[in-house]
Amino acid sequence: MAKTLKIGIIGCGAIAEHLHVPEYKACPQAKLVAFCDIISAKAKALAARFAPDAKVYTDYKAMLKDADLDAVSVCMPNYLHGPVSIDAANSGRHVFVEKPMATSLAEAKKMIAAAKKNGVTLMVDQSQRLFPVHVKAKEVLDSGIMGKVLHLTAMFGHSGPENWSPTGKWFFKKKEARFGAMADLGVHKADLIRHLTGKEVKQVTAIYDTLEKKRTDVEDNFASTLIFDDGTMGSLAASWTVKGLEANYMYLHCTNGTLQISVNPEKPLVAALVNPECQIAFDIPKPPTNEEGGWGLDVAGAFVRAALGLEKPFCPGEEGMKSLAVILACEEAAQTGRVVKVKA
Repeated sequence: MAKTLKIGIIGCGAIAEHLHVPEYKACPQAKLVAFCDIISAKAKALAARFAPDAKVYTDYKAMLKDADLDAVSVCMPNYLHGPVSIDAANSGRHVFVEKPMATSLAEAKKMIAAAKKNGVTLMVDQSQRLFPVHVKAKEVLDSGIMGKVLHLTAMFGHSGPENWSPTGKWFFKKKEARFGAMADLGVHKADLIRHLTGKEVKQVTAIYDTLEKKRTDVEDNFASTLIFDDGTMGSLAASWTVKGLEANYMYLHCTNGTLQISVNPEKPLVAALVNPECQIAFDIPKPPTNEEGGWGLDVAGAFVRAALGLEKPFCPGEEGMKSLAVILACEEAAQTGRVVKVKA
């Protein structure tokens, strides 16, 4: 029987409450033993709900020093992802860090180096890779039925993080978030584009602005054009001002037709082929639910199994860094008005 990993949660905000903690609770190979947040009431409330016997901390360094841990989830504001992950890796703990994994490529490289030096797993929560519709889309593209991807359009938008995490004021502070919608949402699609197509982004142009959320110093809208390593092209956009309907879709225009992902809720994955001319609407299973809540994606379970050596990480640190590099190039392009090469 496989070993059980003892898990600590660093940062007890919305993503920990709704994704990490419920999924660890549902994973038979994980045991929640410690919770940390600078607001002790948040850590205590999460512990009381999911692991009443767990220890509670307000200082993550004290938790790393004191608690009997095998692994941690880093669910803190973006500017802390790097230093906290490095400290955790240097303490010999496996690390599952929220996206974007860091605020610079230099920081991301240090995270990867720390994990390698200490022989621990570093995994990034690019969770869209595990959405059932995206798992099936990857299968369809890999089958060759669509042919070569020539052009794609990707968009992720909602009404803003204040409606997702009411206490997450850091989303709107550049010092703590570093980015706005461009990385909060855009990095999800930058990563998914790379994952689905197997292509790397070579160069970008971009624009961003704050159109509505004026009490912030980060952008609430972002749009970019992408040129891939094989010369094909696409566009990537993200927004915190999408209302009424969430935008979380992709079109992939290929030599044999178009693959439409998450445009129509009734038909989440449609392949429109030209030879023979037909449309195939694929059945997509709904993520399983569990009594603890969560999204049913098993991202935390996947991390646990990867740390135990039972499977490969679905997004190792190196992959997270490549997706971050796309966003960093877009930021530079938006600030300079130039075409920027992706550096990672």
